[in-house]
Amino acid sequence: MAGYDVGDVAELLKQIGSNGQLLADAYVYGSIAGDQLDAGKLNLLQKKGLLRPDDEPGDYRVTAELKRMLNRLMRKQSSYRQLTDMGKVIDILDDTVNDFQLSVQSNQHEDAEYYLDQLDDLLYEAKDNLNVSLDNMHYAISSQFGFVSTLSAKVRENEKALDYAQKLLTELQQIDPEACYEWTNWAAPVDFTRKISGFIYWFNQTLARLRFIIDNMRLSLFRLRRDEKQASLLRNMARYLRKHPEFEISDALFEDPSLNEKLKFAAPLKLKCYVDIKDSAVEEPLFALVQSLRKQTKPTAINPREVGTVEIKPIERVVVEPDYFGEQTELLFELAITTGESISAIGYWQSELQNWSQSAQTIEPKAWIELVFSSYCKLTLEQQAALDIKMAGILVSGTSDNYSYSDLRIVLKESH
Repeated sequence: MAGYDVGDVAELLKQIGSNGQLLADAYVYGSIAGDQLDAGKLNLLQKKGLLRPDDEPGDYRVTAELKRMLNRLMRKQSSYRQLTDMGKVIDILDDTVNDFQLSVQSNQHEDAEYYLDQLDDLLYEAKDNLNVSLDNMHYAISSQFGFVSTLSAKVRENEKALDYAQKLLTELQQIDPEACYEWTNWAAPVDFTRKISGFIYWFNQTLARLRFIIDNMRLSLFRLRRDEKQASLLRNMARYLRKHPEFEISDALFEDPSLNEKLKFAAPLKLKCYVDIKDSAVEEPLFALVQSLRKQTKPTAINPREVGTVEIKPIERVVVEPDYFGEQTELLFELAITTGESISAIGYWQSELQNWSQSAQTIEPKAWIELVFSSYCKLTLEQQAALDIKMAGILVSGTSDNYSYSDLRIVLKESH
């Protein structure tokens, strides 16, 4: 039984013996009221793992471990199913809830009290097991896995703990705790609903706590791997120095005639057989020394850069030519507005043809009609609301809605 302190075991048995009546009452009656008991004694029994707080404030129950031991000694049937994962926990809780509901609805009060007590033990044991697991993981991270000494072992322990925590989170995320509210979809007692709602609240809080622990594990693993790499570099440097004694300082160095006079009278250096890796002042030069001592491959030859020339052409000035016939369409629309009469596009084209020819501008009548029509379509909504366009043409033979247009007229709407 190496690893156990005889004094601790004796002290635990002494606490059980000296508080036998109190523990017996808590075991037989389910819980005890802590109002009339010594607070120091209650705290001590909680630290020893013999009592735990009940859902009701001020009440205490025996822990699942002590109750399991007493059940076995008293030949009392206890839960035989192992709580290996949360999915099985939910299944066991579901069975217990169904038994409790049937007992309550059948007015079997003693059986209902028994199943409610079983439910309380199952909930506490499930929460306690998972909380202990999370506490152990958090302690391992906080202590930098102090139960192992070498960095490589710390990295392996961190990797295993991170893998376990990620699998545990994946398993827990597959469970919808809100579905447990279906257990209370009947006229359930208040104590029962309080236990179920408390379990759901604890489950949601546990997921957030587990995610926080996983993030800390990832940061811890990064730091441990970095420290392991630094330690590996230091070991390689020490191995190199042991193989090359020419780097050792001679004890008769002060007698060397080539040594500077200032160095001869300087205070002796404090030499150590190791490098203090915690000293941040030597970290940068130490890395530079390690890199220089390592066997490096031949550096890659740097290819000379190809020289090229860039020709920049001067910015060309482009003369903006006005849209002559675009201005003529604007004049056509302006004429229709000022005169208030219906203006024919072909008529305007015939009247302005001589002036256009004097300006060396020509346009075919078909192109002119198409230009006037497209210019009308480009007008704003307010301008189109003021003007109207009417097409003049004949129906194409053999068709019902196809027309051959020969002219269009711009008309000022009466409302304007």
